[in-house]
Amino acid sequence: MASDSPPLPEGVNFSQTNACNGVSIHAKDGHSIAIYRPADGETSTAMAILLTHARREMISELRPISKDTRLFAPRSVKDLLQSPKSYWTQWWDKRFDYYDQQVTRLPVMRQPASGHLAEGEHLEFGDLSVEVLSTPGVTREGLTFLVEVGGKRLAFTGNLILHGGKVPDLYSFQDAIRDAKVGAYHGYCGRFGPWIESLEKILAKQPDFLIPCNGPVIGNPPETIDLAIARARSIYANYLSTNALHWYFGEERMRTCADKVLGPDVPMESMPLANHIDLPSWVQHIGTTKLLLSKDRTGFALDVGSPSSLQTLKQVVADGLVTKIEGIWVTHRHNDHTQAVRDAQEAFDCPVYAVKGVADALTEPGAHFSPGISRNAVKRVTTLKDGEAMSWREFDFTARFFPGQMLDHGGLLVTPKDSSSDPVFFIGDSFSPSGIDDYCLMNRNLMREDLGYLKCLSIVRNEIPKNAWLVNQHIPHLFRFSPKELDFLEGRYRERMAMIAEFTPWDDINYAVDEQWAWLSPYGQEVRAGEAFSLDLRITNYSPAKRQFTVKPSGNRFVIMTENTENTVSIESHANGVAKLSGKIADSCPPGVQVVTVSLKSEGWDLPHWCEALIKVVE
Repeated sequence: MASDSPPLPEGVNFSQTNACNGVSIHAKDGHSIAIYRPADGETSTAMAILLTHARREMISELRPISKDTRLFAPRSVKDLLQSPKSYWTQWWDKRFDYYDQQVTRLPVMRQPASGHLAEGEHLEFGDLSVEVLSTPGVTREGLTFLVEVGGKRLAFTGNLILHGGKVPDLYSFQDAIRDAKVGAYHGYCGRFGPWIESLEKILAKQPDFLIPCNGPVIGNPPETIDLAIARARSIYANYLSTNALHWYFGEERMRTCADKVLGPDVPMESMPLANHIDLPSWVQHIGTTKLLLSKDRTGFALDVGSPSSLQTLKQVVADGLVTKIEGIWVTHRHNDHTQAVRDAQEAFDCPVYAVKGVADALTEPGAHFSPGISRNAVKRVTTLKDGEAMSWREFDFTARFFPGQMLDHGGLLVTPKDSSSDPVFFIGDSFSPSGIDDYCLMNRNLMREDLGYLKCLSIVRNEIPKNAWLVNQHIPHLFRFSPKELDFLEGRYRERMAMIAEFTPWDDINYAVDEQWAWLSPYGQEVRAGEAFSLDLRITNYSPAKRQFTVKPSGNRFVIMTENTENTVSIESHANGVAKLSGKIADSCPPGVQVVTVSLKSEGWDLPHWCEALIKVVE
């Protein structure tokens, strides 16, 4: 038993490990059950193993399971455990144009359960009785198991809450808020409301101990739960105060979001709308496309996100309102800005420009996984460096790396050469007049001085002309933040950074907000049976000191990893590193989707099967 865990009743064996805790509970008749996995050192076979959720890092700790052991899991993941291959086969296509924004650390190997559990069910194992609670939060399917042993009530809460009133991360809470008509993509910490209800449900059962799947046993449930809920509410209130969605969704829908987390009578703070005016005559608004018009009636497009926008551009050329489209700038990766760029380039025979991260996803969309990537690959993209200048007609352009709404995001400062109007900074989707577009954690909104919104706020404050206006691709207005408004946005944002640091267990908050701090590239690739393949594991070390990462790839009988033994990569603080991996598809492999996973270890961390890549075997 870990030294920082309180003593548990006799008959309960607890093993604390970084990967997944193990618990064995012994009945008076000598039989035992296990929660999460059997405790270390158990010599008898468990009658049953109970799982609170189906994240891959838990499922991978189960093998091997005796044929005499029954496995119980949430009812909602029955099909996933029974046939993960079906899930991953569908995922090959579903990952494109994807806005459901759920964590992908799901099982790869088949592990069917013999029992499927839901709210209110009871299990009996000799003199042991298990009550099942539905407790969604970190996962949609989360369950809690209540067991009384030696006069003490134990609540096995999975990854719902950790010691010290913390949670594993924030990105796992992304989800729809249906009562507010807010989809999963816009649902920043959308499961905070259900998570709070889950914790309050557990608290009403008056448990003596909370036993999570990671970290120490929690011996003071009321205080820990109250602390966790207070922290979550503070984070969410802060988020609402700087939220760009007030502009798009209105106060009524945002109030509904607030009610779900803060409560119905708690005031909701929001920044008054920034000063906004009409677009200048040389900027036309077409859906999520902005069309720049020169005096000689040539055009330059910023984003071409839909077939209807492309059709409008074709029509203005056909009608002679514009003689031709001479170029396209793409602000960021999302399909409502990129879906028709490929066809627009072909239709107008013009160059496409973007910053590097955007250009990479345009030309090789299948190699990346992030929200809303279109599979329509663009043949030719000219990559512009941060600060690189170019001239078009009577305008000067300056490209900027502008990691706001998402990490791979650009901005374009457009300045009329004759100063006939103020400069306009085209910022993609990174701000609205009501604040910050950081509602989707899977967009990789990094919280660092040199990346994310702190970088964007610094650019707006210090690196564009004082008379420049901002424009969002969705908004038919220019807007400008006052110094006081910029102070408000930055101040609140820094406060939230400190709140998240208290709420999560990592040594840097970016591990808690960036699901892809470690990811495999290419995320998806096609390979024939008998052929070799390669992968890059790309790791960002956000930690304040140098870290050494131990890397272990896993395939299967059809995917033979060349580097199937552990190797290491050392990465300096706040730097990126790459581990080179390779493998071969077996000659006997049938067509279909295979999955490679990679486990990571570093000081204090054991992260089994933490990230994945897809390999589609083709004929």
